[in-house]
This record gives sequence, structure tokens and C-alpha cells, in this order.
Amino acid sequence: MLFIRPFREGDHFDGIAPEPGKGLYYLALDQEALVGWCRWRLSLEKVQIEEVEDGGDPMTFDGLVRAVLAAALDQGIDRAHFSEKIRPDRLAVSLIPVDSQNNLISIDYFLNHCKKCKML
Repeated sequence: MLFIRPFREGDHFDGIAPEPGKGLYYLALDQEALVGWCRWRLSLEKVQIEEVEDGGDPMTFDGLVRAVLAAALDQGIDRAHFSEKIRPDRLAVSLIPVDSQNNLISIDYFLNHCKKCKML
């Protein structure tokens, strides 16, 4: 079972070494094995999704991104920007409605109305 949580002080995983000031991380874990991560930043106006490593699984991508977007919304941030490192096919599979500059105009609308589970 996949478990998604923020990176915590004291965490040690091969392939990920967060540095102060370089962004925050959410981790995707299967038991205690790291299977993916998302690096992001929060500002007063938006959340910046900078990089996602999903281990080749679109569902891991979807879970990580939704976790970050929910965290931003909890902080009162309703806009997101996806960096050029984010794969457009992953955004499409997750049904994330971005504009031509990779901006998500309303996190709240997306999380409450664009649920992938409605497709299954």
C-alpha cells in the first residue's frame, strides 16, 4: 500500500537529499521503501511544483501532486505552477487542467471537482 507523507527531519533515503532552501518534499513510500517524491515550494500567491519522481507509475505521480496541492490549499493558496520538468503526459493522465504556461488556476476547484476516481 502506498503511503504519502512530508519528508521529516531524520529521514534517510537513497536518491533524495533535501537541502535547506531548495524546496520541500513529499515522499511516496511502499512499506518503508521510497518509490517516489515531489519537490515543491510555497509562496504567498502559489505553490510551485518543481520536480516529481514517480518511479514510472502515474498513480504515484497523481498521489504526490494531490498531496502537495492539498497542503497548499490548507495554507490558503489556491494557485499552482508546474515547472517545465513536469511531464505533460502525467498532467494529462491526472486530469490536471493547466493553461499554456502550466498554471493551475484553482487548486480548490481541481481537488473538489476533478477526481480521477470518477473515471474508474
